[in-house]
Amino acid sequence: MSSRAEPVSAADPRGLWLCQGHTPQVNAWAAKSVVPLLVARRGRHTALVPRGSSAVGAPYDDAATLCAARPAPRSLTPAIGFWVIEQRAVITVQSSSWRRKVRWVVWDPEQGVVRPPGVEVATPAQVLSAAGDGDRSELVDMLSERQHPPERLLSAVVTVLGLPGADVLLDPAVADTWHRSTRHDPDARQVEFFEDAVKHAVALRRELGLGT
Repeated sequence: MSSRAEPVSAADPRGLWLCQGHTPQVNAWAAKSVVPLLVARRGRHTALVPRGSSAVGAPYDDAATLCAARPAPRSLTPAIGFWVIEQRAVITVQSSSWRRKVRWVVWDPEQGVVRPPGVEVATPAQVLSAAGDGDRSELVDMLSERQHPPERLLSAVVTVLGLPGADVLLDPAVADTWHRSTRHDPDARQVEFFEDAVKHAVALRRELGLGT
């Protein structure tokens, strides 16, 4: 892997979801996103790639973080995601047996795998299970490396797991060349639903004395 970093802007999020669901089901779910998404069938997976910035304001304006944290319907799991968030490489894993939970692997170029507070950590076995293939020792070895740009690390992991879309993490515009893809831009009603839900959640936390 090259050690040369490539700039990653908020308007050009690096991310890739790979779901097991059929493309029409994935399109229906993507249509409810507050982040522009491109959907296409890639081999035995349906891929979703963020292709623009979030349609909601701060602190929910990071498209990659919003996508990574969004629970998928059970019908689309197992699902695995690869994201660059705050210059870290993030892998998200979802299973039909976890009741819409998202589990995380967070890799820092200086520290390797880290355990941020408040997130459920995914084990290598869970990552391999969601991917449907791959070698555990090879995955662990890759995640023990340091000093690589996060998008390069993720692209290599996708390749090692035998999954499609490694090139999208290096250049998101590659997804625009996929055949039979569908783009979903945020619908104004979905943005309003999201903002209302956030306001209600914040209000409830305040009422319960949990802060914001």
